[in-house]
Amino acid sequence: MADDFTEHDLDTPTEADLDLAYGSQYLSATDIGDRRLRTKILKVRKAELRGSDDKKKMKFILFLESIDKPMVLNATNKNALVETLRRAPASWIGATIGVYVDPNVTFAGKPTKGLRLRVLEKPVTAPKPTPQPPPMPAATEEMPWLDQPGDPGPDFSEAAE
Repeated sequence: MADDFTEHDLDTPTEADLDLAYGSQYLSATDIGDRRLRTKILKVRKAELRGSDDKKKMKFILFLESIDKPMVLNATNKNALVETLRRAPASWIGATIGVYVDPNVTFAGKPTKGLRLRVLEKPVTAPKPTPQPPPMPAATEEMPWLDQPGDPGPDFSEAAE
């Protein structure tokens, strides 16, 4: 009967415990794994984050549709967005992107896995209405003559000759 049961230490942490204890609040290569995700940029924010040198740096953060964690935008991924969607972060909102893991990334001189993105579709924007000139009065309508300060008025002496 004792052979039917295997020993299991309930105090030994699981992989989920490891992620909870050491995982990041931001999206990482571990979160994506081997998947290739198609998602949309919902909003872009900026945040002051500590770098590997322990100094605070301003970074942009992407909030993505159907992904719980926001993605910190590194220089490579920022360049991919700017190249296709222009430099204004507001123009990135609504774009469809692909997020995947590149196994050949180096960080601080060491090989590691890193998040990469590719713009799949530009955001759909409603066309701006073409500005229309103000309506002109009909030719039969008499235009009122507005007196202006310093305006000498019409010179009728030339018309009488």
